Amino acid sequence: MQDQDDQKIYLPLDITIHDLFDWSKSDEKFQVIPRAVSFKPGLRRQNSKTGALVSCNEQQIAVFRYHNRVYAIKEKCPHLGGPLHLGDIEELPGNTLCVRCPWHSWKFDLDTGLLKQPKRPGVSSVVYPVIVKEDGKLMIGFDQFDPKYFSVDSSF
Repeated sequence: MQDQDDQKIYLPLDITIHDLFDWSKSDEKFQVIPRAVSFKPGLRRQNSKTGALVSCNEQQIAVFRYHNRVYAIKEKCPHLGGPLHLGDIEELPGNTLCVRCPWHSWKFDLDTGLLKQPKRPGVSSVVYPVIVKEDGKLMIGFDQFDPKYFSVDSSF
């Protein structure tokens, strides 16, 4: 379990760590499953296991498991909006875990959100801290509640 940052607001997810594919298991990495996702033009992979897409605090977030750790990153690739939850997890030199966008293979560090490949200074995605509770439930951290929650014009 990761330490909770007292400066973050942690909200529960509707999935547990046990619901997520464990990318650290090399024997399962390339296992094909029937119709994991509907066919989408432009995706390099169409039917293998991937991450999970969750909605929390008005954000679409891609969630991945590696061993007993869970990573969360903004769903849309900053390049052209590719669906990161459908990306592969890759280990780069130095044990850096990255998600590879399924559209153009851009690789983002899951700890920092920084673009690792191709080299483009200043490009990054948003990553979120995740707490894994003893029972496997997941909590995701935010700096603040989405402003929509406090708007009188918004309906819930």
